[in-house]
Amino acid sequence: MTLDRLTITLPWPNPALFPNAKGGKHWASFQAPKVRARQDGYLAARQALGRHTFSPSDRMPVSVMFAFPDRRNRDIEGCIGAIKHYVDGIAKALGVDDKIFRPWTLDDCLDTKKQGFVIVELGA
Repeated sequence: MTLDRLTITLPWPNPALFPNAKGGKHWASFQAPKVRARQDGYLAARQALGRHTFSPSDRMPVSVMFAFPDRRNRDIEGCIGAIKHYVDGIAKALGVDDKIFRPWTLDDCLDTKKQGFVIVELGA
């Protein structure tokens, strides 16, 4: 069966992956969280696919819901930067280049369990 929509739930990004957390630190200090996020994105996408296939077109709309773990004020652009490696892993799992993920729709809410998570929906 071929899917035209895919919903992927991911854990809240590692704090080290937020662009404002870099603070002049050496790039290698962020390598392990980046690799882990790419793996998490890949595995979550494969799990969401199951035995189905996903037929991408030349443009695939993306909707992202950031469920914040607390009421702290967050910069939405920083949140986008923090999930970059998740998106790379998702694209690899689907066998596509992430440049087809357009347009992007962003929203946020508060996670009542205070853990935080990200929901990525691909497709029409």
